[in-house]
Amino acid sequence: MNKFKNMLTYRVYSALVCVLALVLVIGVNLFVNELPTDAVKLDTTSMGLHTLSDSTKETVENLDTDIDIYLICQSGSENETIVTMLDRYADLSSHINFTTVDPAVNPDFVKGFTSESVANNSIIVSSDIRNTIIEYSSIASYTAFKGEDYVTNAIKYVTSDTLPVVYTLTGHGEKTDNKSLESVFASSGVQLKEFNLITENKMPEDIDCLFIYAPTEDITENEKDIISSYLENGGSLMLVSDYNFSNLPNLASVMDYYGVYAPDGIVVEGTSGMSLSGYPYYVLPEISSKSEITKPLSENSNYVLIPIAQAIAKNDHIRDTVEIADLFTSSANSYIVDDTMSFENMRTMEGPFSLGVSIEESYDDKNTKIVWLTSSYILDSDMDSLVGGTNSTMFINAVNYLCGNSDQISTTGKVLSTDTLVMSTSQSRNFKVIIIGVIPAIALCAGIAVRLKRRNR
Repeated sequence: MNKFKNMLTYRVYSALVCVLALVLVIGVNLFVNELPTDAVKLDTTSMGLHTLSDSTKETVENLDTDIDIYLICQSGSENETIVTMLDRYADLSSHINFTTVDPAVNPDFVKGFTSESVANNSIIVSSDIRNTIIEYSSIASYTAFKGEDYVTNAIKYVTSDTLPVVYTLTGHGEKTDNKSLESVFASSGVQLKEFNLITENKMPEDIDCLFIYAPTEDITENEKDIISSYLENGGSLMLVSDYNFSNLPNLASVMDYYGVYAPDGIVVEGTSGMSLSGYPYYVLPEISSKSEITKPLSENSNYVLIPIAQAIAKNDHIRDTVEIADLFTSSANSYIVDDTMSFENMRTMEGPFSLGVSIEESYDDKNTKIVWLTSSYILDSDMDSLVGGTNSTMFINAVNYLCGNSDQISTTGKVLSTDTLVMSTSQSRNFKVIIIGVIPAIALCAGIAVRLKRRNR
């Protein structure tokens, strides 16, 4: 009988221990689930991939508007880096609600924001004011993760009462089919509108910046006068041109007034390490550390890729009120090739050359700003991906500089791989020497040594 009682007591005791252990495990799990993401998911990556910057924390913690962030992704295909990042945003403010939406379960959800399809792991940021979509291809690549920059700028975009307006000029054969350009402007925190100066005959009243994108035909004399008057009265201009600039004399006259012009021909880089391997006209220029546009890129030792670009030269005589700053510079061994000249005279000028400038003129309480880049290919997605999205980051910074949005200046994101980011000519040559010469020579010598050792046995 005592033996039976002891066994019963033991079993009751064991059952109670199991129940208490189960309750403890459930309680611990519930407690952990209530902890913020940064307390349970430590960032062990060397590049701080899962850590939000102080500027982002300040932006989010000061929110007074409710925001919904949706990750559009089929169940099981979520990018864990993006999920962790968005969890951390939600932990910073009660005004942020983060939800994952499976388009297979809710196929009509995305239609409330866009008529186009979106890729898995794309992000929608929405408020009562407006919304924006961040495509997955814009924020993640094999070389860099730019999720924080895009999401923080999107939060500022959907919560701002008013937004700067950039008007892109049409009617002169400008580029209009660049999808990556649309993505860049969508993340820059500005409104993009089109207008035709020939039909309108005046600048829009709400314009904050004029954008002229690789025109193939010149502006008219009347357009030149309207644009010049706009700039002289404190306007801003983003000009992206191609190597046909000499065929646009009226537009060239506008730039000449501010002390710059483009010599005929394209820049060829003659210094190893400052161009893509085998493509000396795909220049990897020196990046200025003095401009707010390029300083974040320079500090992180990033590359900017400028293919098939014209040089920008300065006039001998420039007004004292005009300040011209080089953004990108080729090496002293670079030169200009003009294919309209005879073969003997094709090489026309020696470097270094500026491939991008910012211009400011201040007088009578008016502040004119201009950014001129001489290659429209910088915004092609293929070119941008070769340098981990640095080209588009630079362009976003330039647009925000022109619109007075200094708080929207972006960094280059979290670099995932710098070794495969881009291979310069010198790197390619050294790599080939090692692969083709050094390694086979070592293997051959080792084989001969083994052969001789065996023969001497």
